[in-house]
Amino acid sequence: MLHTFLELGDAVSRNLAFAHANDVKISYGEETVTETNLLEILRWHSDRGTQLTAISKGQEAKIGADWEWVVVGRKYSLFMRVQAKRTKKNDSLTIKHKVGKASNAQEQIDVLIRNCRAAKPGEITWKPVYCFYSKNSERKRWKSSGGIAPWRAYEYGCLIADATYIKKKASIKKIQDVEDVSIPWHFFFAPLNSQARYLFSELADGSDGNSGFLMSEGFMAVSPEVADGDKDSDDDTLLINGFPTIEQLNGEMEIDENMTGIRKTNPEELERVRTRGRREGIDALRFLILDVKNEPSRRR
Repeated sequence: MLHTFLELGDAVSRNLAFAHANDVKISYGEETVTETNLLEILRWHSDRGTQLTAISKGQEAKIGADWEWVVVGRKYSLFMRVQAKRTKKNDSLTIKHKVGKASNAQEQIDVLIRNCRAAKPGEITWKPVYCFYSKNSERKRWKSSGGIAPWRAYEYGCLIADATYIKKKASIKKIQDVEDVSIPWHFFFAPLNSQARYLFSELADGSDGNSGFLMSEGFMAVSPEVADGDKDSDDDTLLINGFPTIEQLNGEMEIDENMTGIRKTNPEELERVRTRGRREGIDALRFLILDVKNEPSRRR
């Protein structure tokens, strides 16, 4: 799973760079990126309990979320509602966006956060999440350095962040304005480790017949229990995680059961969520279940 999300993040970053070039006239919009990513996740992992459900666009409501994402572990499951945002050709990033009829228009981020709250005791409280699509040249904290042949560095084109942290931002104009509260989405599947430098490499055959390596180097996400009190040594700003690891969802490591979006895994509840009738104005049009019960442990 870690490899999958590294590959998809890299593809998004590189494709946006091509799409934003002056001589290219392809929009590569949020909808295209999201649907491509979800289909690739399903294609690569359909044999592991992964499910993807979509309803017709005619039923799509302005709910603040592009897809619902449930990661199912042996002991816990994480329920997320995700809004995707893509940087534009001029590198700008727009979060402020009103949805609904003019007479009752509301900020999309407020709708997202509000619709994630449980309507009554016992219901699921979803984690409100942003997924940001950007190209490598725009990023600072999560910018990948160029590899030296035969190395090619992975680029982190998909950053995820808790929407409540994004809501607290006074001003957001570029991807760099949200990087301090975001992490590349493959970190969700990486080991729980506080600010450790890591290197991931994979042998690959090149088109010329020679073998080379793909590589990714960066900082691990800070563990949730120290996220609010620890600082990143590079630029002295908070590195906030807030996302559990697979080891925690599978019960191999301790987890805060009060973390937003966390529920003990209950097959009956998951089936009710998967098969429920979509509620207009509340539920997202896409629903992705990602089963990680058999994902290899990466404890160190």
